[in-house]
Amino acid sequence: MCDTTFTFGQRGNHFFQCPSRRDYTRIPKKLTSLLTSAQVQEVYHVALGFEDSFLLTYRDKRGRDHIESHNLPTELTTFLHAKNPQGRPTRNIPAIRLTLGPHNASFFVHDAGSYIWMNLPSGLLTALQARIKDGNWTDRPRLVALGADANYLLLTERHAAVWDLRHYTTLSRMLEYSRTQARGIADVRNVALHPYRYQCSIAQSANGTVLSDNVPPHEAAGIESIRAAILKDTEEIDMRVQQSQSKIESAPRRPGLQHQATLRKDWGERKQEFRAQSKGLRLSLSLSVSAAGIAGSFSKMLG
Repeated sequence: MCDTTFTFGQRGNHFFQCPSRRDYTRIPKKLTSLLTSAQVQEVYHVALGFEDSFLLTYRDKRGRDHIESHNLPTELTTFLHAKNPQGRPTRNIPAIRLTLGPHNASFFVHDAGSYIWMNLPSGLLTALQARIKDGNWTDRPRLVALGADANYLLLTERHAAVWDLRHYTTLSRMLEYSRTQARGIADVRNVALHPYRYQCSIAQSANGTVLSDNVPPHEAAGIESIRAAILKDTEEIDMRVQQSQSKIESAPRRPGLQHQATLRKDWGERKQEFRAQSKGLRLSLSLSVSAAGIAGSFSKMLG
């Protein structure tokens, strides 16, 4: 499978990444300087937020991991930059994944070991709490996406799926369709919701298929370039995995590529059907967040 990053910011900016390609536009100047620095060896993750806020995690050419952030909520910044008594970062930096809601008023972040969230939609919060027993996860989240008007998506390691996607109806129908297939939700690799634009989303299948909806015109070229790169990267990764397996297994290889080709065709053919059934408004969104709303937010950390 191909690791990817999709993130949309409030100022018409985006950052998309896969192993062979990176595409971004209108990102904060500080983030641009970091991404173009000769010291950056590998970018692990980027999250864009309200105004010029962002998170960047990366490895430098000396093999050291770094966290850079700007204008994120205090609780989130404290979690990200926490250090142990010896002054070393406590976070597993390569594993950090962050999703920010509109105006950074909500977030969900983890490093595969510790989790913290704030001001989540009630349905999402209930779904998370239902998967905690005696302070431990019974089914860990593998993907959380936050969108406009308290819309959200939760996918778990055991491939449970919980969502409220009233403003992302094409994506909702695609997920419903995925549930009916042989591998179900397990085939959904990555999803991003645009927190400031109704119906705008990106979804990636485990086989490299990328579907998008209502992406702003100035970002359409970026989607197309990353779509082709992800498909190519996925095919190359799958081929290497199969070649490696063939060296250590005497049994014939399983027909994985045939299944992937079928699923890729099916997702692509049904995209127009999903969109035809989705008649939701496609408007830009602007929200205001009161201090009382932030003060009443919920946060929790799990080890």
